[in-house]
Amino acid sequence: MALYIFRRRDTTGSLQGKSKLPSKHIAPLNALLLLVLSNIQHEIDVTIRLLRSNAVGFAFIAMGGILTRVILSPTSMAEAASSTFKAACVGVLCNYVFDIANQASSPLEDYVNKPSRPIPAGLISVNQAIFRWILTWTLGPIMIYSCFGLWAALHLLHFQMLILVCYVWPRWFSWFMRNYFASVSYFILSRLLNQVLVARGPSNQNSSLCIGFAVFIWLMATMHIQEFYDVEGDRKSDRKTLPMLLSDKGLKTLRAGTSMFIIAFGSGYCWLEVQRWLETAWWHRYACCNKFYRACLRTEYRRRIRLRWTRLLITFITTHQF
Repeated sequence: MALYIFRRRDTTGSLQGKSKLPSKHIAPLNALLLLVLSNIQHEIDVTIRLLRSNAVGFAFIAMGGILTRVILSPTSMAEAASSTFKAACVGVLCNYVFDIANQASSPLEDYVNKPSRPIPAGLISVNQAIFRWILTWTLGPIMIYSCFGLWAALHLLHFQMLILVCYVWPRWFSWFMRNYFASVSYFILSRLLNQVLVARGPSNQNSSLCIGFAVFIWLMATMHIQEFYDVEGDRKSDRKTLPMLLSDKGLKTLRAGTSMFIIAFGSGYCWLEVQRWLETAWWHRYACCNKFYRACLRTEYRRRIRLRWTRLLITFITTHQF
């Protein structure tokens, strides 16, 4: 009896020890989970603050490529959703590739112009930004190559080299190179997007080249508009922009000339598009009318042939007796 009680107590004690075992690990697991969630939230906050300033430009490029292919070659909703997802992922990657290099290489102007960005806001240090820069520039081309092929990866590497010479070393910060950077970047990213979406349908190289050339001229002539509001930050970072090189009178002339160019270029481009649409519509109407006229002629010709053969058959039957 005593032995039975001893064994019962021993079994109960061991079960109690086993039941207490998981509770000892709950606190470290909760702490680890909270740490992971806080790091993820911190990284999301850093990414949003980093991409916010140039998100509109990269979204314009991505949506332009998507809309061009959807309008010229309509497909199902599933294929359109897949293409939109691919373009969004590539656009976010290119936006991060540019902004992390810009943030890590020149944080001083952001303290004046954009204090909400990660380094001026104190969310990350310069060394942490450089680590993210190296990691993104290394893994980005590898991911693009594995998902979309060699040419897409080469376009991304071309974009990285352009960022390197303009923003890192030797820092070609003249006003012409700033406008040239934006214009050529549009060409590179549009070719990259074309390689990403080329499997979905025709690439439409002629149309994309015409649109790209028009956007190139537009960006070259209007990119300095954003410099009107960053004069103080550009002066502190010793960046030579077009508004800084002009006097007050020259700055007013530049504003007026840029406004006139925007109005003239936009009106001229819209007029050309309307003329092309009217010509296309006229030829389309002519082709439809010509096709209908030919169909009517064929129908009338066939009716006359049938009538002629019918008359010949009736004449043969009536004149010959069997």
